[in-house]
Amino acid sequence: MSPLLILAWMPNDVAKIRVGFVVSKRVSKRAVDRNYIKRLLSEAMRALLPRLPSGLDIVVSARQKANMVDLRTLERDMSTLLRRAHLFEARPEVDTLD
Repeated sequence: MSPLLILAWMPNDVAKIRVGFVVSKRVSKRAVDRNYIKRLLSEAMRALLPRLPSGLDIVVSARQKANMVDLRTLERDMSTLLRRAHLFEARPEVDTLD
C-alpha cells in the first residue's frame, strides 16, 4: 500500500501474468476520468511486465490521490510496490571477467 496505489497479488495456474485495475467512484465520479486513470495504470504496468515472473494475478487499486499525478509518478509508485512485494524476478549477475 502506498499513498497512490494498493497492490494485491496471488499465484495462478495459468502460467501467465494477469493484471486488473480498479478505480472506484471515490477517486472520480466521472467514468471518463476513471478510464483515463486505468489507461495510465496500464501504461505504467506495461513497462514493468518483462521484469515480473509468469503465473501471477495482480490487482492494482487506485487511491484518491492517484487522480492528481502523472504517468511517471505512477510508474515509480508501482515499481516500488512490486519491489516491496518481492515480485521482480532475480536477474542473474552477468560475469564480465572472461
